[in-house]
Amino acid sequence: MPGAPSLSRLDPVAVRALLPPWLASTVTPAFGPAVHAAMVELLQRTTDAELEQALLAMAALGEEHRLYPAVPFARRLSRAYMAPLLLPGSQVHGVEHLVQALALGPTLLLGNHRSYVDTQLTDLLLSRRDPNLAARLVTVAGPKVYADTFRRIAALGLSTLHTAQSATVASAAAVMSVREIARIAGQTVVQAHALMSAGHAVLLYPEGTRSRDGQLGPFLRGAGRYARLDDVQVVPVALSGSERVFPIDVPTLSPAVVHLRLGLPFAAAGLDRDAVLERARAEIEALLSLQPTSTDHR
Repeated sequence: MPGAPSLSRLDPVAVRALLPPWLASTVTPAFGPAVHAAMVELLQRTTDAELEQALLAMAALGEEHRLYPAVPFARRLSRAYMAPLLLPGSQVHGVEHLVQALALGPTLLLGNHRSYVDTQLTDLLLSRRDPNLAARLVTVAGPKVYADTFRRIAALGLSTLHTAQSATVASAAAVMSVREIARIAGQTVVQAHALMSAGHAVLLYPEGTRSRDGQLGPFLRGAGRYARLDDVQVVPVALSGSERVFPIDVPTLSPAVVHLRLGLPFAAAGLDRDAVLERARAEIEALLSLQPTSTDHR
């Protein structure tokens, strides 16, 4: 990622000067002007007080294992930044399934993970159909989400629930003792249950890490603990195209057609955690196998 400024140490004047050219440098050159123009226009509609609020929030982001609600300016920034990267034909399918699940009770979304921008794209696509629905989304996030300036800006515009990363998939820098990981994981599950019970939709990537080959990887068994809540509805989620927007080991983002598919919810009641994960995985694979057509606008 091109030279990232440490925004938390800047003031609003400096942010206004540095943010548009820096974010424009993070995308394919042909689309840099569109991103630059979007950032300038956004900053013209943003007060210094809003920027100061975002800078303060960014300074503390990820320091604790807790919920970090989306900061309004950062949410607008995330959506304005990602919009030029969604080529015509990008769609969300099955929004009614998420609405149905939320009407029935606590809702857990289990999705595939292909790119660092998966959650940003999910938020943007949902917001285009129903901003209030997108605002109810909370994503369980490991330490890599808060690791550098670019990712922290993205996280600041999303509601994230910070947890420890499983020792099975963690990088050396993120590894904690097994006991500490278990303690934090248990705490995160309790917080996620409370959020679902309060009407939020909690999004979890049960692979625990991004797929490096585009194939759906194995699910971490501990992910099933999130479904152990009375009346919880599980919604399978399949995102395709995000791996072309921000591929692994590529420093800049490129435009692509992205499809977000939400499957039919199913009740976790009566299923053990392995059965929940097996069913969700099978349904995500089925959703990923669907090919978009010119008339598929659901």
